[in-house]
Amino acid sequence: LTPGTQVGPYRVDGLIARGGMGAVYRATRNDGALVALKVLGGARRPEQVLRFEREAELTARLSHPGIVRVHGAG
Repeated sequence: LTPGTQVGPYRVDGLIARGGMGAVYRATRNDGALVALKVLGGARRPEQVLRFEREAELTARLSHPGIVRVHGAG
């Protein structure tokens, strides 16, 4: 994704990092909040999508200063 791309309520500001499953971008939500936007990359196999959804669900249950809050997934 390139800076300025709109993904739902998020505007991509730039790339933070790439990994084995995709990339994480710095983004701004429509209300001005800065967020990290994780995006699956390439051809997505069903098991990758399930893993991504499971990771988001489990992480959303956690509350710790060293763990990023999950606001949504889809």
